[in-house]
Amino acid sequence: MREAANRVGTRRGKNSGAPALARRIADTVARLEECRAELEAAARFDLEDLERRLTVLEDGLYATLQGEADEATVLEIRREMDRQLAPYRRKMTAEQLVLLEQQYLRRRLMEAYGLPRLSLFYLT
Repeated sequence: MREAANRVGTRRGKNSGAPALARRIADTVARLEECRAELEAAARFDLEDLERRLTVLEDGLYATLQGEADEATVLEIRREMDRQLAPYRRKMTAEQLVLLEQQYLRRRLMEAYGLPRLSLFYLT
């Protein structure tokens, strides 16, 4: 948890051209620190509730990132996605494609901005 907060926090200075994203990162770091403090103080904690909190934080980061990401980065990610999915498009339903495209774009955009995935599954 602390490592994720540190990784998100280091992005603050790198996103000075994206003030909403910088504010969201700062807020996310604060929330992660709150979660860490609660976990350290609690004798027992609910992992499902923690995962829900992390999901909400990641969703907020991603929503802000979508609005703040530069067009060139998003365009390059979409081009890469189209190249990689081209062989599979005919074999998949429209619903499957939409879901896969959303997941791919989310993952690659977060990676492009150096933002970690906030899930117990991804945190080490």
